[in-house]
Amino acid sequence: MTNTHTPSHHHIPKSVIKTSREELDIPELQIHRQENKNTQSVPVDKLPEDLQGYAFIVGALFQAEDRPQEDGTLLYTGDGMIYRLGFEDGQATLKTRIAKTPCYYADLPTQLYLAEKAIEPKAQFAQENRIFSYFSGFRNGGQSRYSIILGGRNQLNTAFLQTRDYLLVTIDAGRPYIVDPDTLELIEPIGSTSQWKGIFPVIAKVFRNNIFDIYVNSAHPVADLSHSEERPDEIFTTNYSTGYNGKYKEPVNRILDSLSVKLKILFKDKKIGQEDFGRFTDLIRYQFGDKEAGIEPKMKSWRMMLPDGKPILVEQSLHQIALTEKYLILSDINFRMEFSQIFSPFIFGFLRLPLFRKKVFDCLGAWIYAVFLSQCKPLPFGTLYIVKREDLMQDPDATEVTAKKVIIPIEISHFAADYANPNNQITIHIGHSNGWDVTEGITRYDKPVPGKSLRHDLEGMMSGTTDLGCLGRYVIDGETGEIESTELLHDPESTWSLSVYTHRDLSRDCKQSSSRTIKNIYWMSWGFTWELIPQRIYEAYKADKNRVVAIEKLSDYEHEPVTLLRLDTETMEIVDRFHFPDRHFACSPQFIPSSQPCPEGKDESTHGYIVCIVLADDPVQPDKSRDEFWIFHADDFNNKPIYRLSAPSNEKPLNLALSLHSTWLRDLYQGQQYSEDERRQKREASIKLDYDYLLKEKSPTIQNLFHNIVYPHFINQTLEDKFEEILKSQTES
Repeated sequence: MTNTHTPSHHHIPKSVIKTSREELDIPELQIHRQENKNTQSVPVDKLPEDLQGYAFIVGALFQAEDRPQEDGTLLYTGDGMIYRLGFEDGQATLKTRIAKTPCYYADLPTQLYLAEKAIEPKAQFAQENRIFSYFSGFRNGGQSRYSIILGGRNQLNTAFLQTRDYLLVTIDAGRPYIVDPDTLELIEPIGSTSQWKGIFPVIAKVFRNNIFDIYVNSAHPVADLSHSEERPDEIFTTNYSTGYNGKYKEPVNRILDSLSVKLKILFKDKKIGQEDFGRFTDLIRYQFGDKEAGIEPKMKSWRMMLPDGKPILVEQSLHQIALTEKYLILSDINFRMEFSQIFSPFIFGFLRLPLFRKKVFDCLGAWIYAVFLSQCKPLPFGTLYIVKREDLMQDPDATEVTAKKVIIPIEISHFAADYANPNNQITIHIGHSNGWDVTEGITRYDKPVPGKSLRHDLEGMMSGTTDLGCLGRYVIDGETGEIESTELLHDPESTWSLSVYTHRDLSRDCKQSSSRTIKNIYWMSWGFTWELIPQRIYEAYKADKNRVVAIEKLSDYEHEPVTLLRLDTETMEIVDRFHFPDRHFACSPQFIPSSQPCPEGKDESTHGYIVCIVLADDPVQPDKSRDEFWIFHADDFNNKPIYRLSAPSNEKPLNLALSLHSTWLRDLYQGQQYSEDERRQKREASIKLDYDYLLKEKSPTIQNLFHNIVYPHFINQTLEDKFEEILKSQTES
């Protein structure tokens, strides 16, 4: 099925689904200055002198020219690529590295590439044993990459967390890892495999088949940097499972819950409980320890309970946590991992065969997606859980913690919280995403809404919103969980598809009273376009009762551009906005404070810059990407210069990932520093601790894979091009 519209009619650049896997070291990016939004950019020699530090951005490597994607692969399924944009002496540098976990080094030797004429094994393990290769090979399904024999990939492609001494890179379905800000090498994971529970612990206990278990946690763990010298260096995150997540979720989980009770009675001496079948929710505190003081890292967990004594069961995803002076706030929002998507490649993988890629079989694929892989529609509300921080310190032996449940009557995208809690009040700033399911993507079998133009050439791109979103500010009583006040802002020009936000980082200077609340918050809106709305998604949201834009009025909108906006949280007004040009897609806004003192009378929350990734096609060769980094003055998007950073003229244009979250460091060495030997020693210790005991019962083929390939290359953090060369030479020999 092809699109009949010419590229000139498109609003979304093709670059959104393209990215390069090349790991770069660019000592000096090319700088263009654009005086304001209405002028052309011109090359200049220098950036503003007060632009400082290092912006870190991470995204998923979705599609590369030499690695075709499988049917149904979502845009944010892929190895995490870390981009480090550095500013010094008026120049900008770029360093990129793939986040290489142990499972990364097991993936390439065992996977099957999609060839033009057949599915062909490409590496030595495939040639040794085709059956092993088929089932061990990792396959993309929804937002996961899974292997029947080896387990799930930890692709570390979602977000960062800065603690006092460490920088972490994270994902929802894998343990966070410490990353070295200088080399961008991974150092070690948070906690060992023996300390985490997998998505279905009973499988790990009984069958012991997956060496790479799926450890579901929050992609946005938190650390408190205020008064950091008085606290241990620690983070809070979660470890949980929703149980079976897919069609017929409730009856299936009721059966599993009943079975777990019977097994617990049958095996009195064995610890078999409800968590063995999923449906458990643990709050985790990880303290890094202090080598000089002889303090070992420590991981503590609490089972989360409601005030009535019932366990907290996650409905969708505990994607994000916020931390305030007195409370932890956990959000159960729309980002569920659907089992039908995860296992679909192994059930419906035949659709990849050349025979079934002919148009005559499109009806078969469409039927499979409509019946077996149909959307598990998100809940039309968000849930917050509030934990008192003092409850976590009272009893060191406690194994449970009580949380208050708060229902927010609109779907939540992301949120931020003021650090201050005057009168035990929690102030939360939310981006609401109505009529939008980011876990659904465009497939080759989708049909357009009648009379509209769906972009089949953007296969894998997340589907677009079907309703107008809004910005909200909520004041909640932290002791009772009651919502005391609500303010909502809908703006047809700016609040479609609210994705991610940034603001002046409170955690670095919370001792200042003015920084304990969020005065200005910057949101990225991904706009509205029919190019991203399949008919099945349109029909799913068509009859929603709490729509903002009535379905019969939605056709009045053809295209709303991607927008960077600034919200004044006190007046709840959008006080600044920038509409990106057509065929430009922006993501990952990051606030960078100015190195100069804030002038008297100016607002320190806008004293700095916003940097983001902007994806665009080459105007001369539309099939090629020409991506850039754009830098705005945080206090004026439209009337002050915009700086655009691109690859040097003598090098290939940048081809960046559609990225999500970011962070900023003032310098690379404000925390731990590692020598090369220290980095290698930590990786060697962590990988042996994680997998040596699991490998004992594995086949010689798997042991060979780990001891000869995974272990040495993870310890060395071998670059991808070198790793591919080594595998190729081993195969040929």
